[in-house]
Amino acid sequence: MASKVVATLVFRILALLLLAASVVVLATNNLKLSDGSKIRFIDFIAYRYVAATGAVGFLYTLVQLPFAIYHACTQKRLLHNNFLPEFDFYGDKVMSLLLGTGAGAGFAVSFEFKRHLSDFILNIEVLTGEDLSEAKSKKEKFLDSAIIATGLLFLGFICMAILSLLSSVSRSGSKSSKGFFFG
Repeated sequence: MASKVVATLVFRILALLLLAASVVVLATNNLKLSDGSKIRFIDFIAYRYVAATGAVGFLYTLVQLPFAIYHACTQKRLLHNNFLPEFDFYGDKVMSLLLGTGAGAGFAVSFEFKRHLSDFILNIEVLTGEDLSEAKSKKEKFLDSAIIATGLLFLGFICMAILSLLSSVSRSGSKSSKGFFFG
């Protein structure tokens, strides 16, 4: 029992750090074009969704952390009814699914942009005869940073999925043999 409680605390802290890092990397990711204009993550709806899911996951984990610390230190729940195991169970499930969709959206748009960007710049170079390697490297750096932020979000999703499994095991162990409908 104690090992599950400590594992839950470790995964909550790890998820918190990964989600915070994901949001920070994405928020600081910008690109200055040769004409002086800037491209930021906020200019793309998918990256806004990635940042929003990371922020929501961070806030959820931040709320859950004091309860996990108390449970790990005292081996007791802060509230003595079944509220916290139920909240862990459903909250962890919803958060893991939300983080998974954020990671999927981030990876999809990043790889799609990367593929089309290379083709687009190559076609412009062929048509104009100009060397656009500097612009291409700047844009690829922007997309690489977005992929790193999405990767951190994906690792946060993995932590939350493991927490979802641990809360399922914890919930099933704490419930009596009553059924869902006839209890």
